[in-house]
Amino acid sequence: MKSEALRNAHAAIEAACKSVSGDTSLIRAKCRGLLAGYDKRWRDATYQPVEVEQFYIAPLMNPDTNKPSRTYRLAGVIDLLCERESRRVLFDHKTTSQDIQEPDSVYWRQLVVEAQPTHYNWLLWLNGKKVDDTVWDVVRKPSISPKKLTKAEVRAAVSFRTYFGDPLSDATVTALQTEERETLEMYEIRLAHDCTEERPGWYFQRRSVPRLDNELLEYGRELWEHGLEMLHARNTGHNARNSGACMLYNSPCKFLGICSGYDKADSDKWIRKPQVHNELPIVEGDGRDFITNSRVRCFQTCRRKHYYQYELGIERIDEEEREALLFGSVWHRGLEAWFNTFKKDSDNGNGTNQPAGNGLASNNAASQEALPF
Repeated sequence: MKSEALRNAHAAIEAACKSVSGDTSLIRAKCRGLLAGYDKRWRDATYQPVEVEQFYIAPLMNPDTNKPSRTYRLAGVIDLLCERESRRVLFDHKTTSQDIQEPDSVYWRQLVVEAQPTHYNWLLWLNGKKVDDTVWDVVRKPSISPKKLTKAEVRAAVSFRTYFGDPLSDATVTALQTEERETLEMYEIRLAHDCTEERPGWYFQRRSVPRLDNELLEYGRELWEHGLEMLHARNTGHNARNSGACMLYNSPCKFLGICSGYDKADSDKWIRKPQVHNELPIVEGDGRDFITNSRVRCFQTCRRKHYYQYELGIERIDEEEREALLFGSVWHRGLEAWFNTFKKDSDNGNGTNQPAGNGLASNNAASQEALPF
């Protein structure tokens, strides 16, 4: 029998898939099957959810002078804040196709230096919510796909109307009369069995990623430097291209046509977004004054891309989401609903969509002298 959390997660997946154009049935089956395994592996864990998908804002602070920028603010959506044995724990959800089972795999080595949890730790510290621990909550995407069935497998499924012990619908039994291939219902059942009974450790891992105070302060200094460089680029119009980033992840940058002269930013193929940050909820203004982890990464990757994405704020009219991004988005919605089922009511402060106070100082940052940047 499905748990309440799993039923809520499945409903969220349905809603997320319906909001996207095109056929999302395979992504839906993957997420539903994975969540069955996730639910069994982690539902008895001792983490108590307090905040789920909460939006935070804070001043961009110079840790050495303890003064804020008057141009930029920090922002981010925190996946999950939990309590465990009176400790505040930050969760960050990740999906990957890489090996996560081996503790010394390349994936985990890279996450040791990944800036995203550092950004969220710093953002929460500035809001007066210092984190005691940070956990990567990683899910490996399925490597199995719907498969061709043997005649014996078809006969068994039709005769017993079950597959890996789960009942099959009339539609699936009918479909098997004409095609000896798994339906998406059968694929979901097999995937759920694989990640629940056969290989849960292959699919699901959690690892603590501690961030020391001196690391957070150093990151704050780096953010301050990035802010200075972003403002210099804005004021001078100097946005250098990085040709090494044009084909990252074996896929062309969406702005490659503009950079290579085959298109123009003001052509009828592009529109200006009302808000430059796709990852943030609707905020007042266009969001150009917000610095997020995604924005920093984009600026580090290619300043010209940063200009098109976060200064001009343009996107192609016919742009389609890549399967990997769509999977990650739908999976996130499912996890959000799953954790909300266990959420603890908290009256000790929620995230806010208003500028936050400075948790590093005794005085509110808004009352301090802002720097001319």
